[in-house]
Amino acid sequence: MQPALTVSIEKSVAARPRKRFPLSFLLAGIAILGAVLYLVYANTQANAVYYMTVPELKHCTTCTTQSVRVAGYVQAGSIKRDDRTQSISFVIEDSHQTLAVIYSGVVPDIFRAGVQVVVEGHYIGKGPFQAQTLLAKCPSKFQSASLK
Repeated sequence: MQPALTVSIEKSVAARPRKRFPLSFLLAGIAILGAVLYLVYANTQANAVYYMTVPELKHCTTCTTQSVRVAGYVQAGSIKRDDRTQSISFVIEDSHQTLAVIYSGVVPDIFRAGVQVVVEGHYIGKGPFQAQTLLAKCPSKFQSASLK
């Protein structure tokens, strides 16, 4: 009698209709995933900025159409403040090449000659670099002391 019992259980399991996943849920999930992936891609492309040295920027031919970051040291005697327009102009140097920079905005407290800076903005190939952001790196007094 046991074989008949197992056959009836198998028939009752097979007789139940299988639940289907609604196609509309699948399509909505694919659409949401596509929208999220597009937003992530578009945001990373809009905020992508090349980080360069002064010599790399001078030799770059495609950098005139995009925003770039340039690092260098502020040359002594090159800082000129214009209080009328609230802008500052200075020259940065790296690998014995120089780049004139114009910046309007808040100047960091530690900004002075000899400090390493990073400027972000646009360079058209001629004239000064038009910076929208000015970052001054911390001086070496904040580095850990060497052990003797």
